[in-house]
Amino acid sequence: MFKLSFAICIKLLFTFSCLPTFVFWILWYTQNVSSLETRKLWTTSDNVILTNTLSIKLVMLGGETSGDLHVKANQIAYSLGMTNLGQVGELAGHFLFSLNNKTVKVTNEVVAFAHSNVEWYYQQELLTRVKRYPIPAKTYTIGNLQKPLFRDPLFSQQWHLHNKPGKLDCNVTGVWANNITGIGIVIAVVDDGVQWRHPDLVENYCADGSFDLNSDDNDPSPEPDKNDENKHGTRCAGEIAAATNSVCGVGVAYRAKFSGIRILDGPMTDSMEATAFNKHFHINDIYSCSWGPEDDGKTVDGPRPLAQAALKHGVVAGRRGLGSIFLVASGNGGNKGDNCNYDGYANSIYTVTIAAVDEFGKRPPYAEQCTSMFVSTLSSGEYPARNIVTTDWTLGKKNTQCTTGHSGTSAATPLVAGMVALMLQVQPCLGWRDIQHLFALTAIPLYEYPASNQKKSLWHTNTAKYTHNTYHGFGFLNSWRLVNAAKIWKSVPWLTSLKPICSGTNIPIPDKTAGKLIVKTEVTENDCRKHLLLSLEHILITVTLSHPNRGQLQFSFICPTGTHSVIPVRKSDTSDAGLSSWTFSTVRCWGENPVGRYQLIIEDHSRNTEEHSLKRVLQSWKITLYGSQMDLKELSERRLLMSSALNGEYIPSNSNISINCARDLDSYDITEALSDRTLKLVALLSCFFVFWGAYYSVEMALCNSNGNGGSASPKFQGDRSEECASTLNMQSLTFMEPNDHENTSNQKNT
Repeated sequence: MFKLSFAICIKLLFTFSCLPTFVFWILWYTQNVSSLETRKLWTTSDNVILTNTLSIKLVMLGGETSGDLHVKANQIAYSLGMTNLGQVGELAGHFLFSLNNKTVKVTNEVVAFAHSNVEWYYQQELLTRVKRYPIPAKTYTIGNLQKPLFRDPLFSQQWHLHNKPGKLDCNVTGVWANNITGIGIVIAVVDDGVQWRHPDLVENYCADGSFDLNSDDNDPSPEPDKNDENKHGTRCAGEIAAATNSVCGVGVAYRAKFSGIRILDGPMTDSMEATAFNKHFHINDIYSCSWGPEDDGKTVDGPRPLAQAALKHGVVAGRRGLGSIFLVASGNGGNKGDNCNYDGYANSIYTVTIAAVDEFGKRPPYAEQCTSMFVSTLSSGEYPARNIVTTDWTLGKKNTQCTTGHSGTSAATPLVAGMVALMLQVQPCLGWRDIQHLFALTAIPLYEYPASNQKKSLWHTNTAKYTHNTYHGFGFLNSWRLVNAAKIWKSVPWLTSLKPICSGTNIPIPDKTAGKLIVKTEVTENDCRKHLLLSLEHILITVTLSHPNRGQLQFSFICPTGTHSVIPVRKSDTSDAGLSSWTFSTVRCWGENPVGRYQLIIEDHSRNTEEHSLKRVLQSWKITLYGSQMDLKELSERRLLMSSALNGEYIPSNSNISINCARDLDSYDITEALSDRTLKLVALLSCFFVFWGAYYSVEMALCNSNGNGGSASPKFQGDRSEECASTLNMQSLTFMEPNDHENTSNQKNT
């Protein structure tokens, strides 16, 4: 019988054990840093305006300083005949290259030879972003509702802060009475500029958090324009932080600070949006964004790769690790049948989407719907509902200084920003997801307000007892409830996620006479426990499909508990471009158990013609489940604790509730974190050294034995393997059974 030396057996075992590791390394490297064809992130259509700039994401191997990355970027730019314009905002490894005054369409071949150092790239486009004003409504003034609490002459007309019984307001006066006014919090108004020298704003202006991206300087003041449109940001800032004085009215958080980030008064690109979302994010706590893509019922648009990365970076690194709070207006395209699930800002998990209701709790005609809608607050409506009273710029033709006509979801979003400032004053350690959970728990369904005439049947209560409506989200925000709940809130666990296997590609979409397309995927309890996912928060559904009239498609998503999320047709959208990796989202399954079957149903409401029948194809689909390891029991306990705090027992400053931040806010540094690639490299090297160390230890132990009671040889000279082979053979190892060997294969637990 053929016998092998023990040393050779060990070496063979070592070799075959390491082989899968090195195969994994090769496959990972191939997937991540090769094949430039797969790394052009955004395909440019023919009807867009290209700029002469190129955004580049460098391959980062870990351990590289900011200076190293700049040197690498300069080298790549030089080799391409371009100029490195510098890093994009706070995004390490993301750079902007100039084509040196040449506006051409960049192809893969242009950067192919630099692919080993470029993770992805795409050419910047001019983007269309609009301020979320609705169709102009009738405005008028009223007499005093009650004796003013302040000297501000228009405070009596600020019904959204103190309304008559039976009508809605922000319920904020009781919070103010406890000296909770937003002290120490900074809100960035990302808009067309802010006239911070306005007498009602200058007292609360934060220069350190401000910037003008349109003029590239530190002064965010708006520029006069012929259409008087650059008043938008000044109006929003007044809703948030107008001071108590003898001018106009007051803000929801009238002692908070605001900053201005001017971005809407000029050409817009992805790199500008990315810079705005992370600008001074260790100073700015909240970012109020009352704008977005066109609300025309046919646009499909959202943040491009750089802006997406900036939103994610903001919730990770902003506020020294607690996460920036991004608030976005849901849009004013309701009259045109628009749906905010086709707005990538409104359906992002990193933002909070704000809807509007009028002072009676009724839905305004401009209001959009979507399954990602989070909460609602006050704004304008149809007569006799009033508009929002706030500051106005003095640079326009009318030079009014104050206005009683602010409206739309543009006016709703800043009010929520002010409420969040009040929450952060009493509990500065709230993370970005804590804000979302508090919104979902404290929001009040509008059917509880008799004046709204809302039917309870229009609201869905899921199995975790969260109530949701696609026009109003989880309900109407109440400042008193928010602040009291925030005071006793314990931070939620880390965000976890799960991407189940979604089988099925290139599936024909039947027409309405042939039925529906239904695709399914299963999530097991074992999957959820591996990923520490015990309750749901956001669910993302990404589809790629072709269709001659995409607006005629209705999408329905069903969670295991039976909760439905419906994205209806958009009649104005007659595009034949289909959808390319477009992500819808839903929060209607918030808090539910993630285990079970998920279904995506696509219904085609268009006419089927023979020439178009081959273009109706679902090419691919996938879902991503986000949540945490909180189970239904813990969520119920948090709900009970919150309810017990709403009597105001803990809100006074002398209450026995003490606030201890979970993190050291003064020392947090995102650059101290290791990148994914660094961790992978460390894991691979560790695996190699473990195998090598095990082999070397066993070989040395056996080689040092001379077979005489285990006494060590005085020295070894010559070929160690040969000496071992002469003293050890398979006969000396007959006591070892196969089952005695320890399994040394590494498993990566997600």
